[in-house]
Amino acid sequence: MKVFNTETINYNDFKYEITQGSGVIVIKDVYSEEQISSAREVINNFAENQETKETHFNAEAEASGKIHLQQRVWNLFGKDKIFSELITHDLIFELMSKLLGTKFITGSYCASRLLPGAPGQELHIDYPYWDFYEHETFPDGLNGSFLQNCQATIPLDVCSNKSGATAFIPGSQKKLKYPNKNDDFSKMEQMIANPGDLVFFNGNCWHGAMPNNSDHQRAVLLIEFLPKYIKPVEDLVSYLDHNFKENCSHRVKQLLGFNYPYPKIMDTSKSKNEIGIGYKAK
Repeated sequence: MKVFNTETINYNDFKYEITQGSGVIVIKDVYSEEQISSAREVINNFAENQETKETHFNAEAEASGKIHLQQRVWNLFGKDKIFSELITHDLIFELMSKLLGTKFITGSYCASRLLPGAPGQELHIDYPYWDFYEHETFPDGLNGSFLQNCQATIPLDVCSNKSGATAFIPGSQKKLKYPNKNDDFSKMEQMIANPGDLVFFNGNCWHGAMPNNSDHQRAVLLIEFLPKYIKPVEDLVSYLDHNFKENCSHRVKQLLGFNYPYPKIMDTSKSKNEIGIGYKAK
């Protein structure tokens, strides 16, 4: 796992490390203390006052009666304006536009809050979807030779070995395979990062939250970025009110898929012939 800062990061190094290197990078001090504090306050407030929400890859926590220690806050676009501010950072748009295409979208935007004593997750992948263990439901020959997913994490608390920083197997993204108990996990590392850092990782890299053995919570924002043509895993739009949809920034509109017309109800759309190189040339 390589560590950069906002002055040293460049796209070529980023792409190599995400695809051919460890699969993970950390960019230091991207966000201000005020931004992180604001986001953390909102997340904690929702987590403490909402009903238990769906979470994933936590069979151990469920079996041990500790699932309540692994909290999720979903659909962050609608929770507070700070989350639109964080996800539209220039650095994110610079890197994701090159990696996933200029009309990349958000597949999911949530927070994960691990309380002290929370068990970890099973190692898993998020490429091209997190249910890839159901191999028969995916196309024959599917592989990870090109990016259809990139994950980002924004720590709101210290992510250390003790507090349950996300574990990963370096280089595991090079071959598309869902991990199981027979695989070699001996080279496992953790995504050590501090509040305000920005972590990117290949969704095909084997990863999972580790147990929080500290005396404090460990909250992070989890973001999935996708090319424009992949169906998001989280419905980010239905929850939002009309005012938000009309007045959000151009970048947020892109992330929500508003700038790409498909799927379209062709039977009711106005007659407009504009698809093809010939039309683009005019």
